[in-house]
Amino acid sequence: MNYLSLIDIFGVEFKQQISLHVKSQKSAIGGITSLLILITSLGYFAYIMNEWVQYNLLPKSSNTMQVDDSSELIYLENESLFEFYYWKYSSHQVDPFNQQNNILTPLGVYFFNGQPQETFSFLDHVEATSIYGTKKFGLKELNLSQNSKNLHQKNKRELMLVFIKCNQTFLSGNQTCASEKEIDEFFTSAVNYIAFQISLKQFNSRTEQFEFVKKSFYFSIDKVIATQGQILLKKAEAFIDNGIILRSIVKETFVQDIQILTTSSSLNLWNQILGYDSYFNMIFRLDPISSNIQISYPKLGEVLAQVGSIVNVLMLLKYIILFYNEKLLENSFIDQVLSFYFIDYNQLKNSKEKKNKKLCSILVEQAQKKLIYINIIYELSRIQLFLQNHFGRKKVEESHKLGILLKSPNKNTNIDLVQEFFKCEENLNEENTTFCIKDFFLLSQPNKKLNLVEDQSLSNKYNIVNTPNLNLQIK
Repeated sequence: MNYLSLIDIFGVEFKQQISLHVKSQKSAIGGITSLLILITSLGYFAYIMNEWVQYNLLPKSSNTMQVDDSSELIYLENESLFEFYYWKYSSHQVDPFNQQNNILTPLGVYFFNGQPQETFSFLDHVEATSIYGTKKFGLKELNLSQNSKNLHQKNKRELMLVFIKCNQTFLSGNQTCASEKEIDEFFTSAVNYIAFQISLKQFNSRTEQFEFVKKSFYFSIDKVIATQGQILLKKAEAFIDNGIILRSIVKETFVQDIQILTTSSSLNLWNQILGYDSYFNMIFRLDPISSNIQISYPKLGEVLAQVGSIVNVLMLLKYIILFYNEKLLENSFIDQVLSFYFIDYNQLKNSKEKKNKKLCSILVEQAQKKLIYINIIYELSRIQLFLQNHFGRKKVEESHKLGILLKSPNKNTNIDLVQEFFKCEENLNEENTTFCIKDFFLLSQPNKKLNLVEDQSLSNKYNIVNTPNLNLQIK
């Protein structure tokens, strides 16, 4: 058990009392400052905790770009990755994507390792209506892959969006093509634009949710010149740590950004590959450069550390209060010690006479030297040598055998020890060498001064002893 006590981290030190039930010097100024620091700290703590709960504290985030030799993007969302519709800015214009009297047929062509493999018509997909009242088409499911390390384009999957002149081959159900005259009037009656929107994801740190952000582009459709281009989709992987105390990682893969490259070409540029002329070609590819995003929300320990740092700044005031209380304790202690030796010290201290103030300052300076720890040990050594010189070594050694019996063997065992503790049979002989219980307080301060040493009214109860030699030295 003794060895276990050596590792006890909760050990306490003995703290001597300044006065009865008072172990540390405190002051009203220190109390006011402590109250202000406490109120400010609790207020700031409540504010920071509310900000933390409401996700108003910004998380730590890092965005690292990396090159992937091969990667894959599987898009399965309720929001379409891209949408397109005809920009109808005049009531005389005709929507070319109508399923009846169709002018332009939007097709999707999947390319596997550079070869077209699968073709589908957007007219068969669930359609919506744009803000211009025209048909709006989109794609909510998409699977792309890339292999930048392999020069033979293996494991590579791309999608091409193609607008061709209506072809009955790609129509189904009650879908019909417009006449050649209606198609020619479409191109000659107005300048035609296709509105194109791509949905990107961005993380909202306050709601802790991903939100869609749409980017809009406009492309012209011409009867003679085709528009072609490619869209590089930049994939991002986000690792979100929203744990309160320990890590709790949530992974999310999404399209963070795009890069569009466009140019013009002839209508029959893709005829040899696709088998038909096209007015618009847009290839969707996966960018080999992706982003790795690390998002970490502040944990409880970090929030408390932030509060603690502010509290530590406020606690700088404590050094001022500590200095004040230290000086207050020093002055109070010196005044009490001087009042033990000089019963009229308090009167001199409160005096307004210049000579009395000078005398008090000399006494305070000497008391400071007297209360030095080494000086206290020195004075105790003088007392020991004095006793040994007058009574001899044997008498001093015999003091170790002296003590007071609480229960005297010569007295009744039924006696009330509490009353006996405060009674003592006094002998008229001043050289009495017997001991009684009351001798426990013999050298202590008077009972009335145990609670309040600095009570000036007690100075009149001392027997004033003339010490001419001492008074002469002070003078």
